[in-house]
Amino acid sequence: MNIHDEALAQILNENNISYEWPDSVKKELKKISDTKNIRRQDLTSNPFITIDGNDAKDFDDAIYCYKKDGEIFLNVAIADVANIVKTESQIDIEARKRGTSIYFPAKVIPMLPEEISNNICSLIPNEVRNVLVCRINFSLKGVIKGYEFFEASIKSNLRATYDSIDEALKNNNLLPKEIQKSIVELKKLTKLLLLKRSQRYALELDATEPILELNKSGEIKKIKTSQRLFSHLMIEEAMLAANICAANYMKKHYGYGVYRIHEEPETIKIDALKSFFSTKGLTVKSKTSSLEIITQCLKFSSNHELKKSLQTLVLQSLQRAEYSTEEIGHFGLQLENYSHFTSPIRRYPDLMVHRLIKAKLSNKSKIKEPNKQEIELDCVELSDLERQAEKTSRSLVQQLICHHLKQFIGDDFNAMIVSITDFGVFAEIDNFYISGLVHVSDLPNDRYLFDNISNTLRGRSKGRSFKQGQKIRVRIDNVLPYERKINLSIINK
Repeated sequence: MNIHDEALAQILNENNISYEWPDSVKKELKKISDTKNIRRQDLTSNPFITIDGNDAKDFDDAIYCYKKDGEIFLNVAIADVANIVKTESQIDIEARKRGTSIYFPAKVIPMLPEEISNNICSLIPNEVRNVLVCRINFSLKGVIKGYEFFEASIKSNLRATYDSIDEALKNNNLLPKEIQKSIVELKKLTKLLLLKRSQRYALELDATEPILELNKSGEIKKIKTSQRLFSHLMIEEAMLAANICAANYMKKHYGYGVYRIHEEPETIKIDALKSFFSTKGLTVKSKTSSLEIITQCLKFSSNHELKKSLQTLVLQSLQRAEYSTEEIGHFGLQLENYSHFTSPIRRYPDLMVHRLIKAKLSNKSKIKEPNKQEIELDCVELSDLERQAEKTSRSLVQQLICHHLKQFIGDDFNAMIVSITDFGVFAEIDNFYISGLVHVSDLPNDRYLFDNISNTLRGRSKGRSFKQGQKIRVRIDNVLPYERKINLSIINK
């Protein structure tokens, strides 16, 4: 077993996560089929394409954009998973238990069996697939004027990547004419939507995550970060628009739904953030709103030498986004109505949204009205499963980086203090995206006391202090990969 797989087995065991499919699911898979029905619109002649990362295998969204009669029409076609994964089927029960697909550097623990996620439902090029379409019409200023949801069949014309679309935006001759035309219209629409995003002061956080390139033994060859291209923004804005429409549709027809909510930060955290940034030179007026304070902090940090540390502090001051039947709104996106509709292959809440929408599209008067209280309980559990998925994915990355750092025991590195506790400081090692601990007993030439008001460790005799965002030079003393721990010491200057 290689290092990646060994670490994965450990972490899945620690978190009691199942990756095997029960026999009942395997048995049901043998009988499954993607049924057609006469209500579906035939859109197979439209130039839909998928745009994903280079390594993607499950393609659950396709787009097609055009201009007509002085309006822009965006078609977001999403794999119709609900058409084959029936409520309370064995596959559905197992998908609900998992809640989400979990992505690791060299493996995916999928929410749905790969026969469904990578084949039957995946919007593979040149294959007819059932979809649920959100068609949105925008004004020429990027304002949503109307939308409709309907079932359809499409045939993806191209499996594109973000890199290939970015190149196509620079060179008009790389794509077939109709696809190029759609991409150009989407580019124009995206610019309008980005302007709208800026005008409503949606938060722009630069949350850099490491991408690990592994060798055949599961060891790290290279640690890199992703580059955000304009093609990423095109898909993000298209999906965001469809998610807004899904939230509005549920509100209109049910009065509630499966919403993606992000509450306003707690006052105590905003006050602490304001206080910290004031020590860095940012002056904020006393009656400024939470949104204005966070926006100012992000703007201040964007060109600061401590940008990453400062933006991490801002991120830590925010609430977590969750699922709920209550329409609280999304603080980070600055939207009143928001949902998750676009990824039913890998997120169970999206599948729930599809089922709510399709129930109204069916026009069957005898359909049982969903139980709001039961849905709310599901939302709470699915939010927990999402947190667990993020934790396990992050843990594996940290464990692999720890294995990689064993070769550097005894070496010195630049680092930045990312958090302070009464027992020491945690410092992130430059270019390795992982933190190690300098224990308080190992801090140099003094006895250090923790000041929880200023969040610093200060030397009792000589007055030297350590604080968040401070750059230091550290030595790696020990690495414990299986515990995901790194012991550091500070190199005196």
